[in-house]
Amino acid sequence: MENGSIEIQPYNESQLQPNGYDVRVGPTYHILKEVVDAFFPFTERLVDEAYEKREARDEAINVNCCEARGKFIRLPPHGFILASTIERTKTIKNITASLRCRSSLARTAISIARCAGWGDVGYDGVWTMEIVNHFKVPYHLSVGIRVGQLVFFKTESPPKNPYEGKYSGSREPVLPSLYDDKDLGKLIEIKE
Repeated sequence: MENGSIEIQPYNESQLQPNGYDVRVGPTYHILKEVVDAFFPFTERLVDEAYEKREARDEAINVNCCEARGKFIRLPPHGFILASTIERTKTIKNITASLRCRSSLARTAISIARCAGWGDVGYDGVWTMEIVNHFKVPYHLSVGIRVGQLVFFKTESPPKNPYEGKYSGSREPVLPSLYDDKDLGKLIEIKE
C-alpha cells in the first residue's frame, strides 16, 4: 500500500489484519425475484428481469424474543444475493487480490464468495459478493459488518494488459453479464 500498488477507499487502520484487509457489506443488493420460473443468464433483458435491486433500511427486528435495530439485509432460507463491499479497491503493477469469508461469519452458515473471489491486477471498484444463507431459516445480515478479508498477492511480473474488463469501475453490486462473453455466440443461438 505504501508504494501505491494497492488503494483502498475508505481506508480504516482497524480493518488492516496480519494477512489482509477486512471489508464490510454495503446496503445495496440484488435478490432473485420469487416469480422467476428459471434463470437464463444469457441475455441482458432476462438478467435484469430476474433480479430486484433493494436497499437495506433502518428497521427494528424481533428474532426469538430479541429486539435489534439497524440496517439489515434479510437473506431468505437458502437464499442468494449479490451485494458489494463498502470499500473500493484498486490494484496496479503486479498486485492481485483474493476475497475470503471471515471465519466468524462462515461459522454462522454464510458464504460470501462462492467461487468468484479473485481480483485481477488492475481491478478498480467495489467487490460484488455472492452471499448465500446456508441455513433453512431467514438470516439478518447487518449492513457495515466485516464480512470478508482481501488477501493480496504479488505476481512474478506485471501483466502486459492489466484488467479493464466489464466489472471494473463498479460502485455497487454488479449483475452477471455472461451475455457479454466473447465465446457465447459460438456456443448458443438466441432469438428474443
